[in-house]
Amino acid sequence: MTRRTHQHGYVFQKGRRKTDPWLPKALAYVQFYRDVSGEPDAKHAAMALGVCRTRSIAERRAAEKLEKLGVNSEQTFIEATSNITLQQHAEIWLKSLASRKRNPLEQTTIDTRRYALDKWMYPFLGERILADVNNRAMKDFVEHISKLSPATIRDYTNIVKAVVASAINEDGEQIFPRTWNEDYIDAPVIRHQKQPSTDSKGMEAILSAADGQYRVLYALLAGCGPMRAGEALGLEIDKHISKDCRTLYIRQKAKRGEIQPYTKTQSGTEVECEDGEIVGRDIDLSKELAETLRNFIGNRKSGLLFCKPDGDQLPQRDILKYSLHPILKKLNYIRGGLNIFRRFRITRLKKSESPEFLQHFWSGHAQTHVSERYTIMLQERDFRLDWAERIGLGFELPKAPVSKLSKLIEFRKVG
Repeated sequence: MTRRTHQHGYVFQKGRRKTDPWLPKALAYVQFYRDVSGEPDAKHAAMALGVCRTRSIAERRAAEKLEKLGVNSEQTFIEATSNITLQQHAEIWLKSLASRKRNPLEQTTIDTRRYALDKWMYPFLGERILADVNNRAMKDFVEHISKLSPATIRDYTNIVKAVVASAINEDGEQIFPRTWNEDYIDAPVIRHQKQPSTDSKGMEAILSAADGQYRVLYALLAGCGPMRAGEALGLEIDKHISKDCRTLYIRQKAKRGEIQPYTKTQSGTEVECEDGEIVGRDIDLSKELAETLRNFIGNRKSGLLFCKPDGDQLPQRDILKYSLHPILKKLNYIRGGLNIFRRFRITRLKKSESPEFLQHFWSGHAQTHVSERYTIMLQERDFRLDWAERIGLGFELPKAPVSKLSKLIEFRKVG
């Protein structure tokens, strides 16, 4: 990139020419060119230097001022001559999230960020030149969204920061590096983030109020694993459940009408077998929960474990709308999503004496230490089953209802 030459500025005193004698008690000024973001040409600017006894002293002071302003820095020139807006670059950033080879994001995460950009960022920052999105702009944005919860403000400001940081040159270096001053931005501190969960009695109340397949789903989410809701909804009877119903094979998940052949992410929670095959993880059940699952399956031989009467995928939003949220409202509990069951189970595991590496394996969390690569749990089923029985459910199962799905007669699909 060709940039303009270094400038020293022109030192002067008002009403006097360069050939006139220097007045040691008069105010001195410096005139220079300054790059302006979004403008093709530099603009004239002037700045007072105070009283300087000689022209040489004024020139040195002018050089210090220009250096402090960054008038001659390459970074200032790059930012001033860049005219891409935040909205234009954010669209490029969104496309890269799904197409990148390293840790591509799933569509639901991208959709969430799309909503945040359209709803909050674009109306306030969308037309602003990306180079001008700095601490001052971020502080104004935080004021704009101050009515939102602290956690939401944190997430939305992080999106803005990610968009700015994603602008890189051909060498992969950031074009607009920023040192974010959190004290100056003054975003609210997250003190009590809402993470609804419940205890044993609360779980028993929820299960007693639920019926049909919802009760079995909640029991599985709270009594084994822990397992994510999408993973439970992606279970297929003939592929992902052992014959004795004591082990679930987590190999895929159901998400918005689609079956995704991976778990939380495409690279975060898989386990590599000895033959190099990449699979998910196994989750083990106590005998009591396995019996409930066996009764729920009944005479079904294939298809999704939890599904609509026609066999189609059961959406999470339907579970919340028609079952969980009405139950929580009836019980006067804090409204939450299906994660309340996962939090309950993780708490149960933490309170037990089960090995930490086994908890990590069941939870499906990404590896945090190299030693976890050498802890092979897929082949240790007996060890896992023993601990699943010792840990137990942590709640009393209500009397299992007869599932309508267990009486479905299978028909072969035509076409």
